[in-house]
Amino acid sequence: MDRGPLDRWRPRLFLAVALAVVVTVGTFGASHWQPGARDVDALGLLLALVGPVVLLALPRRPVLAVVLAAGAVGTYLALGYAWGPALGGTVGVLVMVLLTGQPARARVVAWSGALLMWGVVVGAAALRDDETRVGGLLGGAAWTAVALLVATGIRERLARAAAWRAARADRERTAVATERLRIARELHDVLAHSLSAINVQAGVGLHLLDRDVDQARSALASIKATSRDALDEVRAVLGVVRGEGDGGDGDGVTPPTDAPEPRTPTWDLAALPRLAEPLRARGVTVRFDVDPALRPSGTVPAHVAGVAYRVVQESLTNVGRHAPRARTVVVRVARDDDLLRVTVDDDGGPVGAHDGDAAGYGLRGMRERVEGAGGALAAGPAARGFAVAATIPLPTDVSDAQPARAPQGSDSSQEDA
Repeated sequence: MDRGPLDRWRPRLFLAVALAVVVTVGTFGASHWQPGARDVDALGLLLALVGPVVLLALPRRPVLAVVLAAGAVGTYLALGYAWGPALGGTVGVLVMVLLTGQPARARVVAWSGALLMWGVVVGAAALRDDETRVGGLLGGAAWTAVALLVATGIRERLARAAAWRAARADRERTAVATERLRIARELHDVLAHSLSAINVQAGVGLHLLDRDVDQARSALASIKATSRDALDEVRAVLGVVRGEGDGGDGDGVTPPTDAPEPRTPTWDLAALPRLAEPLRARGVTVRFDVDPALRPSGTVPAHVAGVAYRVVQESLTNVGRHAPRARTVVVRVARDDDLLRVTVDDDGGPVGAHDGDAAGYGLRGMRERVEGAGGALAAGPAARGFAVAATIPLPTDVSDAQPARAPQGSDSSQEDA
């Protein structure tokens, strides 16, 4: 059930006390300035204050509160007491009804209560000995309608403000969840690939430490370089968490040229061959077949290149972790009209641990990245081993394709181990 501003006891107490003071002072004043009216006594004051009392005592029973207030004011007028502020107590009850509980029910009870109140007032006026002025009755009814319309407007404005705050809070929660997911993907991609490479190189170094010192030294140097790159990328991701700079969308989007230096790593397709180094250290042949038209840096928009880079990175990492029998991996990147197609095939066998990773973070992260860019990803057993295929839409206007930072090294479209 929706809550109104007077569902809380403090605002209701303030309104009741203020109304009681106004009614009390106004009733004595009206009695003094209306000759012929009955002097206010204890009974009259009690009847005049029924409205403020029920306003405070019966917030959850609006129908009973309206009936008691209307009956009290009708009795007050029928006994000949002065016209005026005593009516304000009942109007205050009607306003209280409008500002509490469920809005639709509150409107029905309040406006029905207004009709009841003025029907009782007209009936009480007919019982009085003094002259009843029709204009005064119509004016009072009009002011009652104005009070109810103002209360309705306040209720609706407060409801819109509450809905806006709730929507903003929901958007903030969604943004936080999305950012956490993006950071989790970044950390998974960085750590999974880097730690796999370090593990392979450490094994090579230990194996060759006594037999080939130069090769062992080369493996240690590779471990140092890989760990340094991983630390840089982790530091960049953590920088986004701390709010240090604009990290783009996490999939390689390069900010505008007047924005701060991006905190998350961005890549172009020329950086793909370096991802094969851990597999090559194990003797796996990795071939890259990249469409020559996509070779120049900046040809593919940075965010699309970032998604393609992460798909290839995770696919090669999975080959190293889950396909120990793989000897050849083929990476193809080509443009098909307005789509960028990325495929990674290995010959690690039709059955393997790839299937076990399907429910893990790797394939899930790849799929989320590709679908987040508007594309689709398929991954599963193939004829020789395991295949990953991603299609990523290319924007028709590639003016946003800015050169992405990529490591120095291989810039060829095809490279063998």
